[in-house]
Amino acid sequence: MMKGWAMMLTLTSLTALAAHGADPVPRHVELLSFAAEGDEGIILQGELCLPHRPSAEAKVPGVVICHPNPQMGGTMENVIVRALRDRLVDMGIATLRFNFRGVGGSQGQFDEGIGEVNDVLGALAELRARPQVDAQRCGIVGYSFGAEMGLKAAARVADLPAYAGVGFPTGLEQVNPEDFAYVADVRAKMLFVTGTEDQYSSVTEVLRIVTHFGKDAQVVPLEGADHFFVAAGTLGTMTQLVADFIAAHLIGEL
Repeated sequence: MMKGWAMMLTLTSLTALAAHGADPVPRHVELLSFAAEGDEGIILQGELCLPHRPSAEAKVPGVVICHPNPQMGGTMENVIVRALRDRLVDMGIATLRFNFRGVGGSQGQFDEGIGEVNDVLGALAELRARPQVDAQRCGIVGYSFGAEMGLKAAARVADLPAYAGVGFPTGLEQVNPEDFAYVADVRAKMLFVTGTEDQYSSVTEVLRIVTHFGKDAQVVPLEGADHFFVAAGTLGTMTQLVADFIAAHLIGEL
């Protein structure tokens, strides 16, 4: 575990710059609009959050964060999405969270998990195009429905370094791994975090899927956590697991 090391690196850099009279660039939040991938002409609503940077020229790694099912009230304002954003930004990683089509200020309508993959790809393209972000060090993080959409998008990005899925929706019955055939095309390093009390995701079934396709993924059962991480301490533990994994693959070891 590399808990907090990326944040310590950022703080060290800022301290060094201050000693030489340089002004670090403060954390920055920007509301934005961008297009979903493809020819659909759908404009999506999102938020870019940049961490403290040692200089205006410094580039940081970044992640797209995908929210849970819109049909069940999921939006980019979901408490778990916001918690992931805050922890990642504290670790020195930019985030772009967004509303899937038909949610909030995003155009279009729910597309049964088909067009939503293009929403993720559009968000990734927008993040990579930002001058403050290193386009080669961008990953995807998703929660619940967002974890599934994020993984489907990851399968279509050959150079994606890292993907993390929280509460990946397998259901509790035994799955047919071939229903997740797209996993075969994922080249990114993968992390799955699922609570042992999750009502919609099974550690056993996630393992069945990644093993079937020969993937060397990290599958972490979080003791006592349900799908919504309501048990004391589980939300913080989950966000740190994700942030440590993302930092390891987008920033690297000191």
